[in-house]
Amino acid sequence: MNIHFAYANSLSRNFARHHLAGSESDISVTTSGSLAAAIEATNTLETLDAVMLDMQMPDMNGLQGLRNFQHSCRHKAPIALTAASMDTLSSDNIMGAGAAAFLPYDMEPDALVTVLRLIIAGESYMPAAMRTRQDRDKQLYLTRREQDML
Repeated sequence: MNIHFAYANSLSRNFARHHLAGSESDISVTTSGSLAAAIEATNTLETLDAVMLDMQMPDMNGLQGLRNFQHSCRHKAPIALTAASMDTLSSDNIMGAGAAAFLPYDMEPDALVTVLRLIIAGESYMPAAMRTRQDRDKQLYLTRREQDML
C-alpha cells in the first residue's frame, strides 16, 4: 500500500512514516505538512493507494481543501480526513464532499491500518460515535410523536 499522510503536526508525520511503515511490510508512507505540499508530493508518486488529509492544516480551509486536493491530484485514490473532532461538520457533509472516511486523532494505529485497507478496497468508514451523535442531533428537530413514528 502506498499511503500519503498530510498532517499539520510533524510528530504525527514522523509517527506515520516510521511506525506504520515499519509495522507492516506492505505499507509505504510519504508525508507532507500542508495541502499544497501534499498535492505536489502525490503528483510525483507513480502509484497512490490512499491519502489522509489533516483538517487542521493551515491551508485546508475545511472541506474546500478536500475538493482542491481531488481536483489537483492526478491519482484518484480514496481520501480519509482526520481531525481531533468534526463538531462543525456532519458525516453527510464529509462523505458528500467525496471523503471515503473520517478518522479521529485518537484512533489506535492498528485500527488506522484496518480502515486504510477498507477504503482502499472501496468501502467507507465513519466512527460509530459520530453517526450516533448525528442521529441524536437530527431528533432534536422532531416532536416526540414524530420520533416515535420513525
